[in-house]
Amino acid sequence: MLLIAAWVLLVPITAVYMTSDANPAPRDVSSMYSWWTTEQDLVYSDVVGVDLARLDHTYVEQDHLANGIRLGCGNVFTTGSHEQLQEPDGPQVCSGLETPRRIIGLSLLGLGVFGLLAAVKLPARADRQSNRYRQPYSQRRLLKRGR
Repeated sequence: MLLIAAWVLLVPITAVYMTSDANPAPRDVSSMYSWWTTEQDLVYSDVVGVDLARLDHTYVEQDHLANGIRLGCGNVFTTGSHEQLQEPDGPQVCSGLETPRRIIGLSLLGLGVFGLLAAVKLPARADRQSNRYRQPYSQRRLLKRGR
């Protein structure tokens, strides 16, 4: 559990989401664990069912242009290097992705530490199993007194 918690807490993630001029709120947000990724802003058309080769340089309406953004969010304890440049969407998206990871990672870390402490404190076998013929304390005391 400690290794899984370390992975969840310390490996940086990259957020991938879309925005458009018609709908500026981030949508289709997904994440992936990654090292050494670059931030990218892609602009493309989300026109569906139109043969773009036949448009012949005609104007595609502005509400059909979408921005695809790939943003490095850092790990749970740090912010990404370009996260603040995507204001206000960048910090909002990264915060939404990091909060569940932080809760799950810290929970796994707590369970792992608790499991290690319990494994050290608990005996491998119960004391009662070491001597099967041992009498209870009250009977031994009565035997010592001669009763």
